[in-house]
Amino acid sequence: MFQSKRKHMVDKLLLDIKQKREEMIQIGMQNGLASAETIQASQELDLLIVEYQRCKEATDQPFYSHALRRYSSWRRTRRFLTKAVLAVVAASMIG
Repeated sequence: MFQSKRKHMVDKLLLDIKQKREEMIQIGMQNGLASAETIQASQELDLLIVEYQRCKEATDQPFYSHALRRYSSWRRTRRFLTKAVLAVVAASMIG
């Protein structure tokens, strides 16, 4: 039963992370990447990712090293998306 609750929590965190990432991208496109709203959404996303890692670590200890790799992958993905959003914003300002 405890394992089932933990699995539900992990699934909810993954959904929250996905939603927060999409929200951050939208805010960044609307208000700019340096806006306070975008930065706050980014920090909230970071907290969700850390919470997810902690939850996974408690559930599956061997998974921890993989979670760190995935977190690094998330960071790379965020950087890539940030650059993509910047490119879109710059293109819209020019054109």
